[in-house]
Amino acid sequence: MCALWANEPESAEEFYIEGYDIVDSLLSYSGKFPIKRIHSLFSQKYYDGRTPHTDMLGGILVGLNGIEAPMDVKRRILPRYSKDILGYMVADGSGFENPDTHSSLLIAGRYNGNGFFLRKDNYLEKLPMFCASRYITYNKAWTERARIMKSADGADRYAEDVASGKLGQFLLKCLLFTCTEMQNHMRTFTGSDGRFYRNELCLDGTNGETIALHDIKKLALGDKEKAILKQWETVLQWAKEAENYDPALTYGVYQIFAELDTFHVDETTGDTIWDNVELHTALAGLKSLVKDYYNSEIVPVLFEYEYLK
Repeated sequence: MCALWANEPESAEEFYIEGYDIVDSLLSYSGKFPIKRIHSLFSQKYYDGRTPHTDMLGGILVGLNGIEAPMDVKRRILPRYSKDILGYMVADGSGFENPDTHSSLLIAGRYNGNGFFLRKDNYLEKLPMFCASRYITYNKAWTERARIMKSADGADRYAEDVASGKLGQFLLKCLLFTCTEMQNHMRTFTGSDGRFYRNELCLDGTNGETIALHDIKKLALGDKEKAILKQWETVLQWAKEAENYDPALTYGVYQIFAELDTFHVDETTGDTIWDNVELHTALAGLKSLVKDYYNSEIVPVLFEYEYLK
């Protein structure tokens, strides 16, 4: 967008800009697009700032890749541990510049902060923040970038409808998306503190039911939900065939991608050769289904409650 800005009092809640595509070196009118005022951030309305007395200082901090952060990195938060903590969510900022650094879901606190600890007693109602933070990943058009923003302007109405149960199915759809979306970087591993950190926001029930599996039973399954769950089972099936699969771990989509979807490069041709082509293909199929599900089932509600604006 090209704009001439002035620092003047303005009460308008939105204004419109005219958009143009360049087609065959000529301008082609694309229509008018609204730019809406943002009044509040996720961190101001939705972040969970509680520090219950059951929290213990100590534990581990992790990086964006979901594994423990090196000890020599600058740490902006103190590690916390509690049986009530599921993980750590970051959904900061209002824009979508570098979306993968401003959107993360991790098994423990992120070393550079900017998020909050996700807890068992209210995690479901927090998931729309993570979902909203993935918008630009699945909607890359120039008409969306630098125009659509994240906001907490609908927080009061959202809280009322969560309390009434109106949004029960929507939150479960957010859970399904969260468990199958690649940017959920929660991993299962034993930390340097000796604790076993299990990913509870995934659909792998190999070592017992996760919290996600327990709660998602309440989701009404339509064709799209059934297709995603079936594809996930295919992913997990082939993951268990991988040479370095560890049956003691509980795997989410990202951990399967990062640790099991391995490849090597052909020395003669330079081509990438996937060690488990069935697993790689299954992951690609899941990603396609998740994108369609997100845009059809989740995005409209995010706009309705002004998570996206």
